[in-house]
Amino acid sequence: MSDNQSTGRKLPRRKTCERYGVVDRTISRWERDPDLNFPKPTIINGRKYDDEDQLTAWDRANSAKLRTSARREVA
Repeated sequence: MSDNQSTGRKLPRRKTCERYGVVDRTISRWERDPDLNFPKPTIINGRKYDDEDQLTAWDRANSAKLRTSARREVA
Protein backbone atom coordinates (compact mmCIF):
# COMPACT_ATOMS: atom_id res chain seq x y z
CA MET A 1 0.00 0.00 0.00
CA SER A 2 1.35 3.44 -0.87
CA ASP A 3 1.62 6.26 1.66
CA ASN A 4 -1.37 8.15 0.26
CA GLN A 5 -3.88 5.29 0.46
CA SER A 6 -6.34 5.29 3.30
CA THR A 7 -6.96 2.15 5.31
CA GLY A 8 -10.27 3.46 6.63
CA ARG A 9 -9.76 1.47 9.83
CA LYS A 10 -11.31 2.74 13.03
CA LEU A 11 -9.61 1.63 16.23
CA PRO A 12 -11.62 1.21 19.41
CA ARG A 13 -10.26 3.50 22.11
CA ARG A 14 -8.82 0.48 23.95
CA LYS A 15 -6.59 -0.27 20.93
CA THR A 16 -5.51 3.37 20.72
CA CYS A 17 -4.48 3.19 24.39
CA GLU A 18 -2.50 0.02 23.67
CA ARG A 19 -0.87 1.67 20.66
CA TYR A 20 0.54 4.48 22.83
CA GLY A 21 0.93 2.56 26.11
CA VAL A 22 -1.35 4.94 28.03
CA VAL A 23 -4.76 4.87 29.72
CA ASP A 24 -7.97 6.34 28.30
CA ARG A 25 -7.75 9.39 30.57
CA THR A 26 -4.41 10.34 29.00
CA ILE A 27 -5.88 10.21 25.49
CA SER A 28 -8.77 12.41 26.70
CA ARG A 29 -6.24 14.97 27.98
CA TRP A 30 -4.38 14.87 24.66
CA GLU A 31 -7.66 15.59 22.85
CA ARG A 32 -8.29 18.67 25.00
CA ASP A 33 -4.77 20.10 24.56
CA PRO A 34 -4.86 22.35 21.47
CA ASP A 35 -1.04 22.38 21.27
CA LEU A 36 -0.95 18.61 20.69
CA ASN A 37 -3.56 18.65 17.91
CA PHE A 38 -4.46 15.02 18.66
CA PRO A 39 -7.09 13.65 16.23
CA LYS A 40 -10.68 13.76 17.48
CA PRO A 41 -12.49 10.42 17.73
CA THR A 42 -15.63 9.32 15.98
CA ILE A 43 -18.34 8.44 18.49
CA ILE A 44 -20.60 5.54 17.58
CA ASN A 45 -23.25 4.40 20.07
CA GLY A 46 -21.43 6.26 22.83
CA ARG A 47 -18.10 4.56 22.13
CA LYS A 48 -14.99 6.30 20.83
CA TYR A 49 -13.18 5.11 17.72
CA ASP A 50 -9.99 6.64 16.36
CA ASP A 51 -9.11 6.80 12.67
CA GLU A 52 -5.91 4.83 12.17
CA ASP A 53 -4.80 7.03 9.26
CA GLN A 54 -5.19 10.18 11.36
CA LEU A 55 -3.21 8.60 14.19
CA THR A 56 -0.42 7.64 11.80
CA ALA A 57 -0.34 11.18 10.39
CA TRP A 58 -0.23 12.56 13.94
CA ASP A 59 2.63 10.17 14.78
CA ARG A 60 4.62 11.37 11.79
CA ALA A 61 3.97 15.04 12.51
CA ASN A 62 5.06 14.65 16.13
CA SER A 63 7.94 12.18 15.76
CA ALA A 64 10.56 14.93 15.62
CA LYS A 65 9.10 16.60 18.72
CA LEU A 66 9.04 13.29 20.61
CA ARG A 67 12.66 12.49 19.74
CA THR A 68 13.80 15.95 20.82
CA SER A 69 11.95 15.75 24.12
CA ALA A 70 13.29 12.23 24.82
CA ARG A 71 16.84 13.46 24.29
CA ARG A 72 16.31 16.26 26.81
CA GLU A 73 15.00 13.80 29.42
CA VAL A 74 18.05 11.54 29.01
CA ALA A 75 20.56 14.39 29.25
